[in-house]
Amino acid sequence: MYTRNEKIVPVYIEEEVKDSYLNYAMSVIVGRALPDARDGLKPVHRRALFAMHELGLEHTKPYKKCARIVGEILGKYHPHGDVAVYDSLVRMAQDFSLRYPLVEGQGNFGSIDGDVAAAMRYCVTGGTFVVTNRCLERIDEISDKEDISLKVLSLGKKINAASKWFDSGMRPILKTKTFKGYELRGTLNHPILILQKDNKGKPAFTWKLMKDLKKGDFAVIDRSDGLWPSQEPILKPYFPKIVKNHKYSRARVYPLPPRLSADLSFLMGAILAEGYISISKKNRTYKIGFCNTDAEFLDTFRHAFKKIFPGCAIYEQKRGPLSYGKKDCSYFEICSAYIVKFLKGLGLNNITSHKKSIPKIMFHAAKKSMGAFLRGFFEGDGSIYLSGRTPIIDCASSSELLLKEIQVILLRFGIISTLWHNNKRKREYKLFIRGVDNINCFKDNIGFLTKEKVARLEKFSQINIDRKAMPKTDYIPYLSAYLRNKYIKDTLNWNNKNWLLKHNLDRYPKLEKYYNRLTGLLDYRDLNFIQMLLKNYYLFDKIVSVTRAGKEKVYSLRVDSRCHSFVSNGFISHNTEARLAPISDEMLADIDKDTVNFGPNFDASLQEPLLLPVALPNLLINDSSGIAVGMATNIPPHNLNEVADAIIYLLDHPEAEIKDVMRYIKGPDFPTAGIICGRGGIKDAYFTGKGKLTVRARATIEHQKGGKDLIVVTEIPYQVQKTSIIENIAGLVDEKKIEGISDIRDESDKEGMRIVFELKRDTEAQIVLNQLFKHTQLEGTFGIIMLALVDNRPRVLNLRQALDCYIDHRRVIIRRRTQFELDKAQKRAHILDGLKIALKFIDRVIKVIKTSKSVQVAKENLMKEFGLSDVQAQAILEMQLQRLTALERDKLDAEYAELLKKIELCKAILASEKKIEAIIKDELEELKKKYGDERRTEIVGEVEELEIKDLIAEEDVVVTVSHGGYIKRLPVSSYRKQKRGGKGATGAELREEDFIEHLFVASTKDYLLAFTDKGRVHWLKVYEIPQASRISKGKAIVNLLQLVSDEKVSATIPVKDFSGDNFLVMATKLGLIKKTRLDEYSNPRKGGIIGITLEKGDELIGVSLTDGKQELLLATRLGKAIRFAESQVRDMGRAAKGVKGISLRKGDQVIAMETPQKDSTVLTVTELGFAKRTAVGQYRIQRRGGKGIINIKVTKKNGPAVSLKTVFDKDELMVITQNGMFLRCPIKDIRATGRSSQGVRLIKLNEKEKDIVSSVAQVIAEEEQ
Repeated sequence: MYTRNEKIVPVYIEEEVKDSYLNYAMSVIVGRALPDARDGLKPVHRRALFAMHELGLEHTKPYKKCARIVGEILGKYHPHGDVAVYDSLVRMAQDFSLRYPLVEGQGNFGSIDGDVAAAMRYCVTGGTFVVTNRCLERIDEISDKEDISLKVLSLGKKINAASKWFDSGMRPILKTKTFKGYELRGTLNHPILILQKDNKGKPAFTWKLMKDLKKGDFAVIDRSDGLWPSQEPILKPYFPKIVKNHKYSRARVYPLPPRLSADLSFLMGAILAEGYISISKKNRTYKIGFCNTDAEFLDTFRHAFKKIFPGCAIYEQKRGPLSYGKKDCSYFEICSAYIVKFLKGLGLNNITSHKKSIPKIMFHAAKKSMGAFLRGFFEGDGSIYLSGRTPIIDCASSSELLLKEIQVILLRFGIISTLWHNNKRKREYKLFIRGVDNINCFKDNIGFLTKEKVARLEKFSQINIDRKAMPKTDYIPYLSAYLRNKYIKDTLNWNNKNWLLKHNLDRYPKLEKYYNRLTGLLDYRDLNFIQMLLKNYYLFDKIVSVTRAGKEKVYSLRVDSRCHSFVSNGFISHNTEARLAPISDEMLADIDKDTVNFGPNFDASLQEPLLLPVALPNLLINDSSGIAVGMATNIPPHNLNEVADAIIYLLDHPEAEIKDVMRYIKGPDFPTAGIICGRGGIKDAYFTGKGKLTVRARATIEHQKGGKDLIVVTEIPYQVQKTSIIENIAGLVDEKKIEGISDIRDESDKEGMRIVFELKRDTEAQIVLNQLFKHTQLEGTFGIIMLALVDNRPRVLNLRQALDCYIDHRRVIIRRRTQFELDKAQKRAHILDGLKIALKFIDRVIKVIKTSKSVQVAKENLMKEFGLSDVQAQAILEMQLQRLTALERDKLDAEYAELLKKIELCKAILASEKKIEAIIKDELEELKKKYGDERRTEIVGEVEELEIKDLIAEEDVVVTVSHGGYIKRLPVSSYRKQKRGGKGATGAELREEDFIEHLFVASTKDYLLAFTDKGRVHWLKVYEIPQASRISKGKAIVNLLQLVSDEKVSATIPVKDFSGDNFLVMATKLGLIKKTRLDEYSNPRKGGIIGITLEKGDELIGVSLTDGKQELLLATRLGKAIRFAESQVRDMGRAAKGVKGISLRKGDQVIAMETPQKDSTVLTVTELGFAKRTAVGQYRIQRRGGKGIINIKVTKKNGPAVSLKTVFDKDELMVITQNGMFLRCPIKDIRATGRSSQGVRLIKLNEKEKDIVSSVAQVIAEEEQ
């Protein structure tokens, strides 16, 4: 519906959407995402700096809580959510994010390791106990003033100074309770440390606000026993006051102890458990009562009391059994007003049992006295017994507060306890101590008094002393599952797998027991984590409830440390504070001199600056990044000295070009240093506003004794987290994608960054470093988009334009500042003109004033009489009589003269652009002196793109190809030597029908020519063959080569290069032979090229690399061989069929082709594992194409020939069987025989499985390992 005066205008929905989108886009672009080119700030950063300035948070002033600062920003200037505002504030304080941080942070503001910043504020209720060097004290009783000087227990057992105590007023609070009953009450945004698992399942510490806590979260509870008071508290302030001549002053005075002691502490613990204090002012009676059935307990009480209070009588009385008891008891009564008042002052009060609490003085006790106090209490209200086979110490009370306090105190001894409430009875509470470690800790630090309980404690402390039964609730969540998931699948050692499955490693006793074994199993990151756990021995207690608890007064501390944490009720908390950095003075200087325009804030209740009058060229020296709608900016940081010099040069040379400016600004200068590789990206960015930089970490190679090298990284690329780099590299090492690294250590400290990669012995360090640069964040790119707002419009700026924006802004600022100072000086000079007139005619002025009826009339008469302005007349009326003295008149004249000079100077500046530019230059020179520093980021020449060969270390490897088409490579050293006749070792785990068919040794940087049985040849680099373990089957060769169906690799030739007069000689199954120049195979195609043209039914069986002058030896399956000169085979083209090499009889085929050398022997291996070695000289040279001569006698015993090799005595033989067994033995172990022998047994084959020899290769001895 609409009213009569309203009108509906039809609008196309496309136009409405377009307008709405553009309005939204511009609001994001201008109001949030992009910096202004003049001050280099986004609105949130500008508002944060101005709000801190308004709060008076200059660098000379104390820090203020970040929550207070964020509240100021949100409430007055930037209502967009506290998280975004706090994140912006944090970033301005991070020295690894900003080249010149604008905010000084106190506390944890994150780190280059990727640690998140602490929460902005924490506050806990007054009853929270804090561990300090004075005592275990309630936070509301620490001080009544803000300034304090304390030591507090912090995260990681560290002891830090606390300098401020804050009363934060009434706040809504939450109560967090754990499974064991530990409790913390604090504000909704109070952060505590919890343990959760990361995305890899690893346990990880993180901070979580109370309002975000959930049931099942694990709170980190500190149970360390450090930071006890060094001395017992002085008791004199608690002595009762004696008022003389008072009607009650007849009370007897006894000597009192000057300090707390173990005996007095025991007495108070015993009275708290089994006694009472009674005060009746009406009857003027003061009594201490104590009742117990155990004579030993009574004697100890009596002895301690008389020792502490000599001369005071104890009245004793025997009584029958009380309540449900069966034993007679003794009752002690002490009637002394003086002693009762003394004990009451120490905190023993005459209250009902459900309101009992620990005497206040005991929180100040040293460790020994606290143990004595608890001994007295547990002797009275405690018991020790077995529940099944579990020893338990407990104490009962109707006071929940009392047991909560004892639970926190027990933590100080390292004792974990569980608070239990009987839901059926409102006021029945018990505190249980279980577990061998806690029982023994209780025995060593507290103990019992009476013989019966002492004997039980001694006996029970030995139960489970061997820790066969692990604690059920004192464990490290997620740890065992993480270690199993990670290391069971990674380790190849079955013993380690089985051991990890068998042992739960989430209990501290287990970690301690098996630590030495874990050092050889875990990587450095996980081992460091285990060390940290064992050092801190935290309790991880599951949170069972987080409930609202109304409003209470809350308090907090400032801890002067990076973590800004302290232990409270066992929980660990932290926060942050901030103030402006010194350099921020230059961002806000002269803001009160009308240098910038102000506009209304979001609700028009306040004014805020639309720009800051920055003296710093902030757009360039501090980076700015942001994503707007349809656009993004990413401006890198630069060095202040370089930018200032460039601006000064531009002011002196207005016509300078970008290339001239680049003589001063070399390139970006990142806060994390690093190395920029190449100047092309810098040039693109500076000329066009867009470019891409290659940024590398600074890494050096350190040579160590013993052949091990170190790669040490001391600087990393900008915006890269150190821990992310380490974890990424460790993952690549685990996955075998980077090889040669044996250990990774983070040795960073206060002196600087140091990441150490320890290499395996004899590893080529430069290859590993190349791999790190190629595959990890040690090398990356930084994309530059110099997009900023110019006149509220987004614009991509080149370097000259960015500098001009700053210069134009400074011109305006200086002009407005000068005009402000001129106006101010002129106003003051105008007033002084009037005062000078008044002093000159003082008598007339006085007369005019005296004769005037009112102030207004006097002002009008002065203006009329002396021609004064309203302001001048008012100043005369307000002038003090002391200004009439000669000295004051001289001061007035001097001030007037100075003002005239000031006015003249201001006018001169405003009239001269050169003077304004001179001021800009002078101010930049001053900025250089105050804040300038050396360049951090080095710029080097272009680094060539790393090819894959640069990432591969050159080494000899064994390459195997199976009959089923699987290929792999592995180091030669993976095979061990064996004697002839041995059974061999397990090689590849192949399918039943598969077997190894080809095996050879090559260098990783060789080329591999793969010839198929169809006569085609494929090109492959050896390092492209996947490396695998000895038992792995490898990778299907069809995934590396584009083979057609039913095509198999029949020959592989490793080639270092294709230059020179070398040839490839090929032999086929049907006896043909062909010779072709090697360089004809140097230009491979994706699908391979023709290597030889084959007849139907023929296959390529062998290929040799020759120099054209070799001899060729062909061998057949049925034991024939022919030797002839290579020169008998003419050079042919790639596609030729070849010529006859040997004439075959029916059923025979060629099995091998060799190029025998002088002094070599011919080794023949048969299908059933026999071998013979014959001198080459026994094979006479024949004409090509003949039938050949006998090579080996083929029988049923040895089977047909399967391989022939020409070998030397120094060589080694590798034999692979069809079922995947292999044998490696020296050639010299095979005796030389004649041609017609059947050979000797080389390898024992499994006759039941009908295993046969499938492949034979040789290993050169000097290349061994």
